[in-house]
Amino acid sequence: MDNEERFVVRQIVNRALDKGYLLTVDDGEELPVMHSDDAEEVMDNLGHCDEEWLHVENDARQKIGVIFLVYGNDPDEVVCDCTDKPEILEIVG
Repeated sequence: MDNEERFVVRQIVNRALDKGYLLTVDDGEELPVMHSDDAEEVMDNLGHCDEEWLHVENDARQKIGVIFLVYGNDPDEVVCDCTDKPEILEIVG
């Protein structure tokens, strides 16, 4: 993940955490971060693969949705797909 992509992803992470959501990082093989409300922990574990999923949960750990991140394209394309729900669409901006 380059610096421009990191900026976009950090905004997404911050918006989700500001709304009180928990985040799980899924790199396709492992879940290096689960149910976290720590932006630095989440950011430190994102960008190590070409694509990752960011699972968004409420404080009861119920899934709100998923944001599919793909790196290596334009920064405005880092969000490749996401759950089509108002809560998630608001986070991805």
